Amino acid sequence: MNRSLLIFVFTAFFGACTEKKEKLVELDLKGKKMVYKELLNPDKVRVNGNNLYVLESPSMDAMASPIHVIETRNNTYLKSFGTIGFGPGEISDASSIEFGSNDSSFYIYSSIDKKISEFSFSNTDLAKHQVKQKGDFFKAYSVLRSGDSTFLGLTVDSPSRLVEFSASGDSLAGYGDLENFSERTDLDYFNLSQMNMGWFASNTSRTHFVIANLFSNKIEIFDRDKLTFDRFYLSPKEYMKFDLIAESSGYSVHWDLSSPYHFRDVVVTEDRIFALYGGISEAKIQTESDIAKTVYVFSFAGEIIAKYSLDRSVKSIAVNKDLSKIYGISTDSDPGIVEFELPKSSKLNS
Repeated sequence: MNRSLLIFVFTAFFGACTEKKEKLVELDLKGKKMVYKELLNPDKVRVNGNNLYVLESPSMDAMASPIHVIETRNNTYLKSFGTIGFGPGEISDASSIEFGSNDSSFYIYSSIDKKISEFSFSNTDLAKHQVKQKGDFFKAYSVLRSGDSTFLGLTVDSPSRLVEFSASGDSLAGYGDLENFSERTDLDYFNLSQMNMGWFASNTSRTHFVIANLFSNKIEIFDRDKLTFDRFYLSPKEYMKFDLIAESSGYSVHWDLSSPYHFRDVVVTEDRIFALYGGISEAKIQTESDIAKTVYVFSFAGEIIAKYSLDRSVKSIAVNKDLSKIYGISTDSDPGIVEFELPKSSKLNS
């Protein structure tokens, strides 16, 4: 094969590869806000089936219900769940929610009293089963189920990025490491856990667990089947400025509040990651009340598939099963649910 022919084959091959690469979808989305009198201080939203689940902030009135359900087909308030307290079946707060393989039950993690509670959809008051964190498990501050009786958690003092625990509180395995994305060399595991705090989510089948970092523009993906851990940053790589301050218990990370936060929530479907991105500092949030107005969609390989610019600020997102709608909680003075409809032409739902 002569030189000219080689050049032709090379050009044709890589030109075809370039043509096959999918173009990033970038869309501006306009939201429709819905206000419900039952929602007092909504903090997190998720979708399961035809129902929207809304969790109240831990700062809400203890006499009110911490969990609400809205029917998405006609956007009507359906029912509430949970009783605030520290007795059997009660929960201290509703920090996060995850769902099983069917619609008959769901799981609430309470970060205040370190407890995972299973609720039946037919019983609105008390949890039917609860697991209290104890032993090494107590160090986990964000928890998801990894199996029928095992859990994965982000911890406050461990060399591993994720630690797997038994229900009895024993550490079973550690995965990944805590990245030091700064130039400092005087950080211990507690400091590194502070730096790497983020939003923790998995898909329903529990094959992939994702961390969207608050203090850097980093996404981390743990493949539960392959036991592999990958991380990638938006370009350019960024992180909040900080310093170490001496406290009675040791040195602690203190953030520069004029430096922007990064990811504010994350949702994982069976093959995609929806990450809510802020890029707004605490100082600006306090004056303008905007928290986040961008949603990135990633593949499990770390490729950015889409970027959605929202016309209003939200602080949590949810995505319905057919990927046709994104829901958010508005950050204005009268918070409600905002519905963003994805065009049918979007490759996410085509």
